[in-house]
Amino acid sequence: MSDSRRILLTEGSSTSARQTLHCLGGRHTIDVMDSAALSQGRFSTFVRHWHRCPLSSADPIAYLRRLKELIDEHHYDVVVATHEQAYLLSRVRDQLQNHVGVALPTFDAIDRLQDKANFARAMEELGLPQPHTRIVDGTSAQSLQKGCSAQSEFPCFLKTAHGTAGRGVVAIHDSAEMREWVKEQTASDASLPNQEIVLQSAAPGELSILQAIFDRGRMVAWHDAMGQRRGVGGAPIVRVSTHRENVADDVRKLGESLDWHGALFAEYFYDQTTGHHQFIEANPRIGETVNAMLAGVNLCEFLVKVSLNEIPDSAPVASGVAGVRSHQFLTALLDQAMQTGSRAAVWQEITNRIRHKDGYRDSQPEMMRLKQDLLSGIPPLAVAMELLLSPKRSHKMVRSTVANYGMNADAVAKIASLPSQELSAIFE
Repeated sequence: MSDSRRILLTEGSSTSARQTLHCLGGRHTIDVMDSAALSQGRFSTFVRHWHRCPLSSADPIAYLRRLKELIDEHHYDVVVATHEQAYLLSRVRDQLQNHVGVALPTFDAIDRLQDKANFARAMEELGLPQPHTRIVDGTSAQSLQKGCSAQSEFPCFLKTAHGTAGRGVVAIHDSAEMREWVKEQTASDASLPNQEIVLQSAAPGELSILQAIFDRGRMVAWHDAMGQRRGVGGAPIVRVSTHRENVADDVRKLGESLDWHGALFAEYFYDQTTGHHQFIEANPRIGETVNAMLAGVNLCEFLVKVSLNEIPDSAPVASGVAGVRSHQFLTALLDQAMQTGSRAAVWQEITNRIRHKDGYRDSQPEMMRLKQDLLSGIPPLAVAMELLLSPKRSHKMVRSTVANYGMNADAVAKIASLPSQELSAIFE
């Protein structure tokens, strides 16, 4: 095809990477780099080459050197940051753009979203809706105790400034739970969060996600969907596309204020009775995109075009239609195993999927798309067999997978403090 591109994905372990393959596969030549020898993205007819690389959060310099080596060797047209690698790549955005097409915001802009405390401040500055929010200093026992003891609204959520896949988010139901949490965190210097803590009241309504692609501050495409069932780390298991232009307008305002370039998604609660929404966090990456593709807007294709500066300024903003249902069977299996520890519950989930019952009725798969990519059936089948043998293995499976693409506060601090001269030398 004349518009086919050579694309490199920055990891292949996450559900975001898996869905990016479905959205770009068959139209482009796709390679994947990943620190794991075996992960779900490897099982795809759409992957040409699988490149091992260092773990980006543990050794960011070595990861960037490997990235540059692959770009030089394979002459990629575009690099797509599918997950937390976007934070690292934003440190070298300008140098990277001299070698390959890539759509990334500035490092300052990305830190405004990646850091949950900074995101809360941005919402307040822009006058955008969020639940009642307080920011507490978690770098000392005294400041943490003082800030948390002042919380009077329950239930509430405690969020560390940095966390991946729902980690670092704790639900607190009353003052007794708050005191117990503070006691655990202040048991020693080693147990302190050592970062800002966001205290946020619970918001009414259903959790939804709006994904958007920006071209130098201009929104070019968006899609939103409501999660009807949540699983591991709060990820939606069943998704139904919506079309809330008032939410999109607020996300547009956020992107314009940051001169955002590339992908972002914002999580929010939407109250059906009032029509009001409240944002709870945002992430500087594209997220899971098959529901958007099924609803008529291929966000991944838009990201590729933005990376290559191929979208005219006069192009209309694209968006998906409402009412498209989709599901993530693999996430559902892991959630059942983690929540119940029961083989019977895992088997019931499998039975529901086979019989198209409950959330699988009139719903299309996001991960296991056999007609499109036959090999995509291998990871769910392997996970189902393992969980039927031992549901308790689910916790280890999730931890090891998130470790391949996630980023904790230590990794964030390490990347933020990397010497600019050393980073620039990689791309000379």
